[in-house]
Amino acid sequence: MIKRVLASLANYILPYRCSSCSQLIDKEQGMCAPCFSKLNFITSPYCSCCGFPFEFFIEGQNLCGRCVAKQPNYDLARSLFKFDLESKKLIHAFKYNDRTAHSKMFAKLIIARYKQEIEEVDLVIPVPMHRIKRIFRQYNPAQILAKDIADLLKIPMVPDVLIKTKWTKPQTKLTKYQREKNLSGSLVFNIKRIVKGMRVLLVDDVKTTGTTCNTCAKLLKTAGATSVKLVTVGMT
Repeated sequence: MIKRVLASLANYILPYRCSSCSQLIDKEQGMCAPCFSKLNFITSPYCSCCGFPFEFFIEGQNLCGRCVAKQPNYDLARSLFKFDLESKKLIHAFKYNDRTAHSKMFAKLIIARYKQEIEEVDLVIPVPMHRIKRIFRQYNPAQILAKDIADLLKIPMVPDVLIKTKWTKPQTKLTKYQREKNLSGSLVFNIKRIVKGMRVLLVDDVKTTGTTCNTCAKLLKTAGATSVKLVTVGMT
């Protein structure tokens, strides 16, 4: 009873607000209906491997041209939103402006959308962040999201299976070739950890060209992971 009274008091003093526009709402870590309706969720049809959305359905077409040309190192990738002006506000607030509470909303939406495809995994791993960058940023968004997803799936999340050993330039404005060169030698597998025979779920905030996630998946497969699935909040 005391907990209910204190919770009601806290809600009165600090009411819930929309994660996008900050209007008052009646639930924690949620969005108002108008903002939610503006989000561009990725829906079928999309590539069965990388999750890239197709403009229209073509019978018998399951893979996009990029995956046909070169199979990714991960077995499956799924993203929640197309990275546009609406989702960018939410994702950037989560990544750069300490709105870490967004993670629980993202995790719930990812599980609601893709649970059947990602639930049979043994371990959740975030894409790593360099320790110096983490000092400046104060947190790794991918790790926070990975923990919330792992809690919903009721499986372990281990943050240091992959380690970023080299400071790299931001990947945002680089070409695919430049991204690969930029990442070269910067990610390593932590030999103190074991993934042999495990099904791994890799978590990141945004998938652009997929270079970082592909490199992470290669390291995990080399270390003996039987499968690597990837989830992100946004996809460009």
